[in-house]
Amino acid sequence: MTDKTKQQEEESGENIGNSLFTTDTSSSNTSADDMTSFAEQFIDKTRAIHEHFDKNKDGFLNFDELSSLQLCTSGEILDGNMYQALCQGLGCQPNKGLSLDGLKLTYASEGTNLDEDYEKIFGDKVKGSTKERKAKGDDDGVYEVGEDGVDISL
Repeated sequence: MTDKTKQQEEESGENIGNSLFTTDTSSSNTSADDMTSFAEQFIDKTRAIHEHFDKNKDGFLNFDELSSLQLCTSGEILDGNMYQALCQGLGCQPNKGLSLDGLKLTYASEGTNLDEDYEKIFGDKVKGSTKERKAKGDDDGVYEVGEDGVDISL
C-alpha cells in the first residue's frame, strides 16, 4: 500500500462519524434538503425518545429510565453491568445516566434502528405505521401525531 493510499484511508476513517450529520452534498447524488431532513429526523426522534423516558426531567436517562427504554424497544431487561459499561463507553457518569448526546451515539451505532424503536414507543400516537401507510400508498412523509393530529411533516 502506498503512503498516499494509506493517508487517504486514514482521512476517510476519521470522517465516517461526521458524515452522518453533515449536509455537504458536493460529492454525492443526495440533495442538501434530503441530508438536512435525515439529520433533523434523527435528532427529533432521538430527542423525543430521550424526553419520553426521562421521567425526572434531569436531562439524563438513569438506570431505571434506560431500563424502561430497553424493555419497551427490545423486550430485554437491562443488566446493571451492561448499564455501567454503556455509560463508561459513552463517557457518561453512571450516577447521572445517559445524556441526549449519548443516546444519539447509541442510535448512530451499527445494529440499532431508531425508526423501529420510535414506532414501538410512539406507534399508538402516529396515525398508521410506516408499513400500513406504504401499503395504502399514503406515505407522503407527513405524520399526524396525537389526538389533534399535530403535523410533524418530514
